[in-house]
Amino acid sequence: MAVFTVDSSQISASAMRVSVLSNEIRSQIQTMLADLQALEGSWTGAAQANFQTCVASWQATQAQVEASLDTIGSHMQIAAQSYEDAEAASAGLFVGA
Repeated sequence: MAVFTVDSSQISASAMRVSVLSNEIRSQIQTMLADLQALEGSWTGAAQANFQTCVASWQATQAQVEASLDTIGSHMQIAAQSYEDAEAASAGLFVGA
C-alpha cells in the first residue's frame, strides 16, 4: 500500500507559477523573434539563408519546450485536484460514522 503526504495547494501554486513563467517565456521569445526577423530583412547572402534555417530549427525546438511546459502545468493542476478530490471523498466516508 502506498503511503504519501501531499499539500495539494502547494502543487496547485507551483502549477500556476509554471503557467506564469511559460507565458513570460512566450512573450520574451516573441520579442526576440521580432528582432531576428527584422535582422533577416536587412541581410542577404548565404550566411543569411543559413541563419534563417538556424532560426527555424530553434523555433521548432522552442515550440516543443512551450508544449512541454503547458503539459507539466496542466498535469500538476490535475494532480492537485485529484488529491483534493480523493481527500474529500475519504473524509466523506466517515461523516456520521
